[in-house]
Amino acid sequence: MAIRKHKRPSSPGVTGVVGTVRFAQRDSDLASLRDGDIAVVDHPELDARQAQELIDRRVRAVLNAALSSSGRVPNVGPQMLSRAGILLVDIGNQTVWSKLKNGERVRIEDGKVMRDEVVVITGTELDEARTTAALAEAESGLATKLDSLAANATDYIQREQSMLLDGARVPRMRTKLRGRAVVVVSKAYDDEADLRGLRRYIRDDDPVLIGAGAGADVLLKAGYVPAVVIGALDNLSDSAIRAAGEVVVTTSSGTVDTPERLERHGKEIVTFVSTGADDDLAILLADTNEAAVIVHAGAPATLSKLLERPPTDVARMFVARLRAGGKIVDAKAVNHFTSQRFALWPVLLLLAAGVVAVTVSIAVTPVGNDWFDSLGDRLADLGTWIKGLFS
Repeated sequence: MAIRKHKRPSSPGVTGVVGTVRFAQRDSDLASLRDGDIAVVDHPELDARQAQELIDRRVRAVLNAALSSSGRVPNVGPQMLSRAGILLVDIGNQTVWSKLKNGERVRIEDGKVMRDEVVVITGTELDEARTTAALAEAESGLATKLDSLAANATDYIQREQSMLLDGARVPRMRTKLRGRAVVVVSKAYDDEADLRGLRRYIRDDDPVLIGAGAGADVLLKAGYVPAVVIGALDNLSDSAIRAAGEVVVTTSSGTVDTPERLERHGKEIVTFVSTGADDDLAILLADTNEAAVIVHAGAPATLSKLLERPPTDVARMFVARLRAGGKIVDAKAVNHFTSQRFALWPVLLLLAAGVVAVTVSIAVTPVGNDWFDSLGDRLADLGTWIKGLFS
């Protein structure tokens, strides 16, 4: 990975970094960055790809509306910018978009962003020593979390071996899942955005919709009726229970404390005796009932997001996804493929080429010659008739 260093230019008597503010909140905005600009970005856990793009644009400084490194995962982006001679300042909140104006000139010194020598906003300047220390701390913390993940996953597999290997205690559903696509919705992370991105997929492929805990309410809010809701009874709303075709109550003890809630809505009591988060057990339920593919909306999109959960929950989710294997697909990946649009002009061009090829083929035959001669005579007659209209 090539990193081109360039020094911060300075004028006599002027300290800090001076440049033009350019907003680059989205990846598409990077094209507007120019040599020497001060880029304003929103990159939590600034990674190597994002850093390299800023280096390639030869910006002078970067103001990050998010934390460039939270310490949860080791990301080398801040260190790359520092080593390239690009000043990085963590503003750490979204007010930067209203405090600054795109295209204005500012000066940055000691984390202070100044317009006409008046401090507009302040942040934390991340020099090389600080980014190196943060990276080392994150690497150490990640190693500890991964050790914890391995230990908890091993313990979970040993305790739930019969369920994970043979499907013991996993209820068989009245709703047919075998050979069908399933969408599991969790109320977490980007749940609503994930579900919006699946709109076309749900319309075209008619998957079985499973609401995991409060994820059932996410489905209802989006206008969908869950075929199945699964979760601890305290996590299921009355509206979700009433709307669902089938309700599976997860319980560690095997008993349901308030069965009258289900009976009131005319629902059969189906229990799933196990420990774990609602979405993990929903994945196990779909996999054991032989779903062809399991699309998870509201799943953690990154390792850092996954590791934010309690250690035992991280282990259970890891094992559930490991058991589902190649069946499990993130909603964002499905959205990427189903949202692609094919341009019309290549199809029209192909059709036109086909018409020309057929026309030429016909023209070189005796029948084609007679046909084109007849067509020419008719066009000549049509031209004479049109001229007569105006004479």
